[in-house]
Amino acid sequence: MLGILASLVIAGAGVAAIASIVLTIRAQSGAVGRLFDEARSMQQDREFLVWMTSDQRPASPFSFARLRRTPQRAVRRVTERSPQPQRAAA
Repeated sequence: MLGILASLVIAGAGVAAIASIVLTIRAQSGAVGRLFDEARSMQQDREFLVWMTSDQRPASPFSFARLRRTPQRAVRRVTERSPQPQRAAA
């Protein structure tokens, strides 16, 4: 009998915990929505500030025709050194 009573108490505590979680989520759903709205607003503010402070003009649809390759720096080949200095050091 004691085992059944303990099981009912533990099950009741579990149901109470789940009910508490559900009620907390329902009560705080408005605050969570406001947080998401604020985060979205801050993202839009950041994008606006980047747009205002950037000095580059927006690319035109025909800008692909004016692309230039960056100049490549020439790499000179180095002639192989003779193994003499290495043998002398050993």
